[in-house]
Amino acid sequence: MRNRSSLNKQSFLKLLSSLLIFNPMPLIAEDYTQAVGTIYCDGGIRGIATHIKVPKDFAANHSVIVTAAHVIYNPQTDQLFSQCDYRPQNKRLGGIEFKTISAHNYSTKNSDKVDQAESDLIFIKLKHRAYQPTLKLSKNFSSEASKLSFISSDLDNFKQTECQKINNTHVTSDKLLLHNCPADVGSSGSPIIDGQSSELVAVHGGRFNFQTTKNSHKDPQWIGQARRIDSMIDLSLRSLGLELTYSF
Repeated sequence: MRNRSSLNKQSFLKLLSSLLIFNPMPLIAEDYTQAVGTIYCDGGIRGIATHIKVPKDFAANHSVIVTAAHVIYNPQTDQLFSQCDYRPQNKRLGGIEFKTISAHNYSTKNSDKVDQAESDLIFIKLKHRAYQPTLKLSKNFSSEASKLSFISSDLDNFKQTECQKINNTHVTSDKLLLHNCPADVGSSGSPIIDGQSSELVAVHGGRFNFQTTKNSHKDPQWIGQARRIDSMIDLSLRSLGLELTYSF
């Protein structure tokens, strides 16, 4: 019969090895949740981010994540939060500080909500590498894609839900993906993934509220909106000193 100290040592080594597992390849469907984490700024969780695949020579010492730009801004001051880090898979003791933020035009004071949503995407280079799987970015998202996966969080666990792209006559932007994914409070920055290619196609930003009239009554219609990745990958990542190609 093994003593308690031996069991504790074995448990510790098992935990340590699980934290050091690193898979740089795109994930299969059931593993999408392993590539996400939370953004923690000034004492609170502000949203969700995704660890993305980048060239090996760039990722030797750093990782890049993508999220909605508004999650790192204080909405009262229109300024960046003072202190932010990324927590892979929401591991509270594994936070990694930001190193560089990509160029963007997002402002919390923009009254044009469609224009604001089109700017609501940011890439962040971390000071250290995140030891977790990655997702590959889509550079040619098909507008015909019918099966999407959405990652959301209840602050303790991430879950994956299937949803669909939808159309609305009030919004015709080719930079946005309108969707019916189950986005709740805290879902800002959540990835939307093409079920066929397993690539990250958009980042959830929020919901549009449209007023519809039925039987002389006005009812609010809420529609999820996400910033598409494919129309701004190169410009944003160049500002981090990264040319993103997939020939590796």
